[in-house]
Amino acid sequence: MKEKLSKVIGLDKMIRCESDVKKIGGTEYDEYTKEKYVMKTQPYVEAPFYVLTPKNNKNDRAVIALHGHGSDGKSMIAGEEPEELKNSARFNYTYGIEMMKRGYTVFILDLCASGERREKKTDITKSSCNDINNAAMSLGFSLQGLIVWDLLRLIDYIEENYKPKGMDCIGFSGGGLSSLWISALDERIENTIVSGYYHGIKDTILYNNSCGCNFIPNLWEMIDICDLGIMIAPRKLAVEVGKNDDLNGERGIVSFYEQVKETKKVYEMYNCGDNFREFVGEGKHQWYGLAYDYIIPSGK
Repeated sequence: MKEKLSKVIGLDKMIRCESDVKKIGGTEYDEYTKEKYVMKTQPYVEAPFYVLTPKNNKNDRAVIALHGHGSDGKSMIAGEEPEELKNSARFNYTYGIEMMKRGYTVFILDLCASGERREKKTDITKSSCNDINNAAMSLGFSLQGLIVWDLLRLIDYIEENYKPKGMDCIGFSGGGLSSLWISALDERIENTIVSGYYHGIKDTILYNNSCGCNFIPNLWEMIDICDLGIMIAPRKLAVEVGKNDDLNGERGIVSFYEQVKETKKVYEMYNCGDNFREFVGEGKHQWYGLAYDYIIPSGK
């Protein structure tokens, strides 16, 4: 399945190049440093990212924190609040800062089509997912494939230059989807949190979650969302959702629990049922942070 999914999202068409990472800024805070870098992921493709490094209480692990929509890409995850958005409180969007406080070195990438990587005609409140995915699919690629490729290159960079004890990945909404993809396809990710994105395709993606980042040619003939989670087994996976999350679809949280049920079957087959956990928050579409203590290794 990994081979099939890698092909259908277009990974076989990507062009590897030297990452040529450059530091382009940095800020000192009392608890941590925030540095900005840019790296090449393909020839002529540059991806900016932040690195948050705690000054105290380090656990020597790395985490990739992935944003969803309405965050201006990496900005809110790193504690910035663009004036035009004001979504930080609405979506509880500062989980990059929260992971830094728990001792992680945090890597926050602008995913393709978001943040500094929006098309110029797209304003800060939106992404360019539809435009880029339409063009990408016409060329045998996909937006999600471009995102996965960037993350693969980022993982290479982290592994080679930071040499962490382990590497985790977390994300909310569209960032939850990308967390599923990269964790399913790269076993270097040890622990994963997916928030606001563990619903069935028939309940939501075909009806009320229609951003281009969800769509890949022929994909839904092959898998449902839970299959990406199943591919993470037996590694640790936590999924969370709000009871009143609109993205659950017309049947509400029933769709979430159906995906959870199928995932549990496989974790139990591996005799590691404790490595999968679901969490439900009292509210709507947002990051709840209910799984922090679950995925953080004991003893640091």
